[in-house]
Amino acid sequence: MAKKPKVLLTANYGPNELGWGEDMFDLAASRLVRGHGPFQITSHMHHAGLYLIAENISNPTTVLEHPHWEEFDAELDKGYDVIGFQLKSVQTAKIARMMKRIREKSPESKIVVGGYGVGTLNNPVPGDKNGDAVYIRENADYLCREEGVRFMRKLLGDDPVDREITQNHLPLCGLTLPGLKTTAMRAPMLLVSLGCPNACDFCNTSAFFHHKKIYVAEPEQTYRYIKRYQKRMGFDEMFVLLFDEDFFLNVDYVNELGRLLRSDKKTWGVRYFTFASARSLSNFTAQELRDNGLGAVWIGVESFQLHNPGSSEAIDDQYNKRKGKQGIKELFEDLHNHEIQTTGSLVLGFDFHTPENMKEDIDRFVELKTISYQISPLTPCPGTALYDRMIEEGRIFDTFRWEDINLWKDDVFELKNFKKGQIKEFFDYAHEKMRDDVGPQPLQVMEVALDSYREVKDKTDELHTFQAERIRYMAMAAASYARAIKKHHQSAKVRERAAMLERRVKKEIRPNPVFAAGIDVASRFIASKIKERVEQPPEPIVSDPPPRWTYYHTFDDRVWVKRGRKPGKPQPYKDAGMLGIGTTIIKFALRI
Repeated sequence: MAKKPKVLLTANYGPNELGWGEDMFDLAASRLVRGHGPFQITSHMHHAGLYLIAENISNPTTVLEHPHWEEFDAELDKGYDVIGFQLKSVQTAKIARMMKRIREKSPESKIVVGGYGVGTLNNPVPGDKNGDAVYIRENADYLCREEGVRFMRKLLGDDPVDREITQNHLPLCGLTLPGLKTTAMRAPMLLVSLGCPNACDFCNTSAFFHHKKIYVAEPEQTYRYIKRYQKRMGFDEMFVLLFDEDFFLNVDYVNELGRLLRSDKKTWGVRYFTFASARSLSNFTAQELRDNGLGAVWIGVESFQLHNPGSSEAIDDQYNKRKGKQGIKELFEDLHNHEIQTTGSLVLGFDFHTPENMKEDIDRFVELKTISYQISPLTPCPGTALYDRMIEEGRIFDTFRWEDINLWKDDVFELKNFKKGQIKEFFDYAHEKMRDDVGPQPLQVMEVALDSYREVKDKTDELHTFQAERIRYMAMAAASYARAIKKHHQSAKVRERAAMLERRVKKEIRPNPVFAAGIDVASRFIASKIKERVEQPPEPIVSDPPPRWTYYHTFDDRVWVKRGRKPGKPQPYKDAGMLGIGTTIIKFALRI
């Protein structure tokens, strides 16, 4: 039997650039919960697509994440037949340099380039003075602009190409809570589908798949992978990230997954986070969403100027995904009242934006009290309808570089009503409002838990009784942050909100004396750690995650891994487990 080609899958080398002072690879600190100082949550994510491909081909495969140049260069000496890159547009210049090195050191290797950055290569930005996009386009042996697993199976002759795409060994993403630096909450991510039919003109991921949805996992498969992760992590109660750009468009899928989650008491505690639109959420009541397993949802608000189309001042709304049965504020409140946390996204710099109505957008957005948020300048990305329109109107600046395709800049195209640098002022204003009006995330966890507990506490069926008890634990765990916020937050409004919510927990949840004592111990510990962070100068921000080598079908049938700038020998991969947000602090407190 012929020897199977040896495969290397990787992305850009580091260190990485910062985005307006934060690590772009830290999804929490740079985007979703940005700007909370000593109460800042941090996160780590993985290049999930590389791991998904590696798991689903039978070739000996190495996934190399976050190498420095020297580590990537040394890896090429190991004789790979196929080298695949995940390209993000912001890293185009780095990937071009890596490809040139492959051609020098390993000219017989076949180069495959995939990822959303491939969709931009035919429309190089004006600042691409070195011709990096053209180099990648002309020197890659294969460009992938389709679902990547089956693409690689076809390329490698790995039959049957259409066999199931499994998701059993993907690495976990995680969050580090403020004051608990050594304690990480880990969560699995599962891919349900790629692409989105909503076709927002600024959206690169929707444009990449030509506004079509490509399913990767059916409900039964997703449920099976969830149960596998429960076993891997040793927890029945967990959060799962389901990647689907508008999950609730497919009513049958949502209902079937919900039925499966309810069919076994061991999966009653599974909650998932996913993406949705106001339009697709209108297919369900908030209680149906909760009972189908939804625990948190990302909704694109984008601008309040796009809503209420009957208003005399309404702006023509091309973004149909925002047209639901409820107003935006009513929708968010309804979700919160049913134990569903929200992430909202707001875009700054549409043509209809003026300094006056953009400030109004920000103020109304803050009032939604989302647990997390993405507030970002409008970016015309090559390959999208927005970029094409900006080119036609002559509004793209000649200085627009690949490195500028990110969420942290406001000087790549001519805005209708703002000067260069002015959007950054509104960006800072928005994050300051989130910090000083809404406050750290535990407060939103407390409020949603308390409000939803009112709705569910008197239900008598077994499922809702289980939900009510889980919500009580969530409220009590989040309350362990109230002392730190009351003592050390800079905003009087937030300190008052913390005190009010703490009183509500004591009155409405009424933890028994043992739990109350545990919460008190945990809250004192957290407050002491937050005090240290307040008094110490902040650590310098760098974007340089440690490298990780993961080996599939290499030593045996197990997944092997080594990590760090000075790694030892590869070891069989073992999960570190998961710490649940509701039980971790309480268990710690009781142990103390």
